[in-house]
Amino acid sequence: MEEDRTELDLDLFRDVPAAYAVFQVIPDEEGSGAMDDRYVYVNQLYCTIAGCTPEDLLGHRFYEVYPQGNPLWMECCHRAVTEQKEIHGSLYEGAVSHWLDFSVKFLEDHPGWVAFVFMVADRERAEKEAIRRGRDTDDVILQISKILNNGEDYAESLDHALEALSEVIHPDRLYILETDRKTVTNSFEWCAPGIKPELETLQHLDYRDYIGGWEKFLEKSSCVLIEDIEMLKADDPIDYENLKRQGIHRLLAAPFYHEGQLVGYLGADNYEVNDLLNTREIMETLSYFLGAKVTNHQLMEELYRLSRFDSLTGVWNRNALERKTACLEKKRISVGIVYGDVNGLKATNDRYGHRAGDDLIRRAVGALADSFPRKCIYREGGGRIPGAGPGHGAGGVCPAGGPAPPEPGQPDGSFHGPGDPVAGGFRHHPPGPPGSGPGHVPGQSRLLPETRPEKTRAGRSTECRMKSGTAWVG
Repeated sequence: MEEDRTELDLDLFRDVPAAYAVFQVIPDEEGSGAMDDRYVYVNQLYCTIAGCTPEDLLGHRFYEVYPQGNPLWMECCHRAVTEQKEIHGSLYEGAVSHWLDFSVKFLEDHPGWVAFVFMVADRERAEKEAIRRGRDTDDVILQISKILNNGEDYAESLDHALEALSEVIHPDRLYILETDRKTVTNSFEWCAPGIKPELETLQHLDYRDYIGGWEKFLEKSSCVLIEDIEMLKADDPIDYENLKRQGIHRLLAAPFYHEGQLVGYLGADNYEVNDLLNTREIMETLSYFLGAKVTNHQLMEELYRLSRFDSLTGVWNRNALERKTACLEKKRISVGIVYGDVNGLKATNDRYGHRAGDDLIRRAVGALADSFPRKCIYREGGGRIPGAGPGHGAGGVCPAGGPAPPEPGQPDGSFHGPGDPVAGGFRHHPPGPPGSGPGHVPGQSRLLPETRPEKTRAGRSTECRMKSGTAWVG
């Protein structure tokens, strides 16, 4: 009669909207734990989740039904009986392939029995995991973005950022590729211990041959994700062989852009597939910050080049000459100056057009470059190409076949020849007398003699018969 009453009471839980079961706890020999549980009651929802019928479970032991069951169940059941309290928790049960939120409570009227209630929590768990994963991912992005803006030198900050990223996604290799869509260059690289660096081998490669095939990935996706390079073997054999040579099996490359144009990639080879972090989101977001860093550096380099170098000839410009003059004025050194005007520039411009005049200027600079290092040549403006350098008496700076520069205190000189595109002159500026402070180099307007040599009109030869002893050509 008592058993019938118990079955009736338990059956009241048949329609409870949660999986419900009652177990009889079987203690171990020492009584210090539970060695197993025996099924006393299960409702229909429990059977549905377990994939069993009531007959498969009732009267059977837990480990008989689930030989690989989680031992945490036994621990919770034992604690509920011995401590006479409710136990709550959450775990993944591989036997049913679900995350479960559960509660276990001892039954006062049935010593050694426990009631077990659980609900499938896959969605809730997934939401919690997504929140945690997103938070951890954001923390990584924030950490590395701070590295990129902590005031370090450009190269040091990028090396530091790649190293920090490697500690999170654990790749074989991390790198930054820069491209103008004609060539591609590996500009920064981090390698795991034992991985061969490829920085030196991946310089100025043909864009189409090396990574041109990646563009098809960007047509349908925001990044290049190659989970197995074998997928490239038929359609992109050059890229396949290059990746295979480097021991790459899996690759993720996040592009970065400037004014809508592709200018590079942040790449990771053989990175760790990690459920705890969103590796793709990290790479794509950081590619934005890294790309901004790289393109800003490129713009600053271009700004420096335009402010210092002549765009027509590639030699130093007037701004650089003024800086050099100011620098020389602060030093007590002997300075030799070579200067030249391009012969027939106006006539060439009038007769053949400014393109021909530009070509004449470039040829004149080329002629000077035959005798002086290009790093020492300046274009002051128009067709004037001066030069300045440490003087060494008569052997300092001299035109071949012409007079040597005068000794200190002697008159300045000039030279030109019937076949030269450049009419030139030289001037020697000795250091100031002892105790007079830094040597004086006249201002730029005084670098050339007041009376310039007459320009020749006889020819347009590209030779300039000058050669340097020891010279700074300004």
